[in-house]
Formats: sequence, C-alpha cells, structure tokens
Amino acid sequence: DAVESLSRLTTIVLDKTGTLTRGEPSVTNVIAVSGSEDDVLVLAASAEKNSEHPLGEAIVRAARESNLALTDPEAFDSVPGHGIVAAIAGQTVLLGNRKLMDERSVDTTAILAGAEQLESEGKTVMFVAANGVLTGAVAVADTVRETSAHAVRELRKLGLEVVMLTGDNARTATAIGGQLGNDRVLAEVLPGDKAAEVKRLQDEGRTVGMVGDGVNDAPALAQANAGIAIGSGTDVARETGNVILIRDDILDVVAAVQVARQTMRLVRQNLFWAFGYNMATIPVAAGILYPLTTQIVSPELAALLMATSSFSVTMNTLRMKGFVPSIKRGPPPARQKQETALRVAETAR
Repeated sequence: DAVESLSRLTTIVLDKTGTLTRGEPSVTNVIAVSGSEDDVLVLAASAEKNSEHPLGEAIVRAARESNLALTDPEAFDSVPGHGIVAAIAGQTVLLGNRKLMDERSVDTTAILAGAEQLESEGKTVMFVAANGVLTGAVAVADTVRETSAHAVRELRKLGLEVVMLTGDNARTATAIGGQLGNDRVLAEVLPGDKAAEVKRLQDEGRTVGMVGDGVNDAPALAQANAGIAIGSGTDVARETGNVILIRDDILDVVAAVQVARQTMRLVRQNLFWAFGYNMATIPVAAGILYPLTTQIVSPELAALLMATSSFSVTMNTLRMKGFVPSIKRGPPPARQKQETALRVAETAR
C-alpha cells in the first residue's frame, strides 16, 4: 500500500524545520529598544532557559557563549505557534512572534522595519517584551541543508507539486521558499493545524505525501496518503510514517518516489504479460484451432506455456534488483561542486 500510494503522489509537503533545514538554528542578530543588546539576550535566554524548542536552545546557547548570567524563570507557559510567557525576577516576559505581541497589546512599531528586513533574509524574528513594554528582538536563522534545493528541483521534475509547510511568518517563509524553489509555501501554520492543511490539499483532489521528522508532524504523516518520516526524527514520527528514510538526506525522498514508480511500472508490465499469455493461449487450449488443424494443446505444451509465462514475469521482476534511482547515479551534488571547483582551478593554472 505504501509503495502504491507513493507512486501515485501529485503533491508532496515538506516540513521546513529539520527536513529542509538542519534544525540547528543560531542567533544572527539582536535588536535593542531599551538597554543593551546583552540585556535583551539575557531576558530572552532566561525565559527560554528550560525550553527544548530548537529556537529557544539557540538563544540560550548564544547567551552562554557570550558568558551572560541567566536567571531561572519562576513560571513558564508555552503558547503554541506564538511563543512563550515567563515570569522572571518579578517581570512578565513575552518572547515570540508579532501575533503574540498583538494579542498582548505590545507596540512593535519601533523596530518593525528592521524586523521585516531580517525576515526578508529568511531569518525568524522573535520580539522580547517585559511588563507589556517592548525591549527588543532576537533574530534566529536555521541553515538550509545543502541538498534541499536540489531535492526540490528533482521532485518538480517528477511532476510533483512541492509545498513547504512552516510555522514561520509569511515573509520569512517566502524568502526561504524562494531560495529552494518550492511551488507553494504554507506559512504561519500552528503545530496542531498541519494535518488540517494536508486534509485541505486532499480535498482539492490531490494525492498528498507528507515529509516530516517531529512530534508535531505525526498527525500530518498519518493524514497524508503517504507519510514519509526522516530516520533521524522522533520515534512517534517514525512509528506513524508509511515510509521511513534510514538517513536524514532529503534526496532520499526523491529516491523513494523513483523506486515506487519503477516498482509499479514493473507490476503493470507483469500483469500485461500474465494476462497476455492467458488471453492468447486459453482459446487455443479450448480448441479454437482444432477445426482448422485438428491439433489440441497437450498437457506438456500447456505446462511449457505456463512456465514461460511465469518465467517472463520472474525475469522482468528481477530487473528491479539492478535498478538504481536516477538521483543516486553519479557523484552527489556536494562532490560535483568540489570536482567542478577543482577543474576550474586546474584550468586557471
């Protein structure tokens, strides 16, 4: 069922974080409205000190690398898809996106232009506020995998519509989607709404494959016609996926689709040959030629014809043993770039 569903896909949805990107973000910019940049970073890192979210871990790591002293939050509450609310040293600290700030009536106009510029560069901007007053913002960027753009191109060559799914704001998501060449970008999708987005695509008549690696991706993997889980992802994602990639290389998604299509191509060929032999020989065995030739199909000839049918199907199937997906032929893209650079250098010399 998984192979057949994979071969029939018309749309493939790629979760951004951990699939198209490495899932190892780092702090790139700190903007201060009041106080210093270190003050903003300390406040944000203290709020995220006990967080396990990749963006939170990146902020805490940046603060510790700068040898900044952090304070343990007295209270911590996560707002899915928006950010966090924490109590630190008697202050109510907000850290999150513009929606969180708007909901809590925090004015972000002082740094809005700078934040939008960072978002247009593909960075995720998180605003920081204390007691309802904006103190600054922290920009975090996640490194795109070297093979992601190549994988998107190859998936499109297979005739698939490639959709990127992310919780990032539309500006950041569009910037990253433009770099990768996705057909569509679904931005600002809350973790609990990923399955609904897949269902919406299915309601449009598409056969959807979903690629993800996190806990939040599991419902979407289950909803999709073919759920593809990255092998390095969480256990729940691997348990939910129909197809499990052993490595965390996004190019293996392309290989999986190519293998599935080749498999189903051979299945259809085998059905053609099997039915072809039977349609041709059953009338002969029934005596259709007897009035003309007075010949009948002997048990020996019948056995030979049946063996020939089985032999042809078996040999055709064995062709799969030597099949190598086109994405796996030749040196990998990174190696190709190195070899090209070497050839250029040699030519220059």
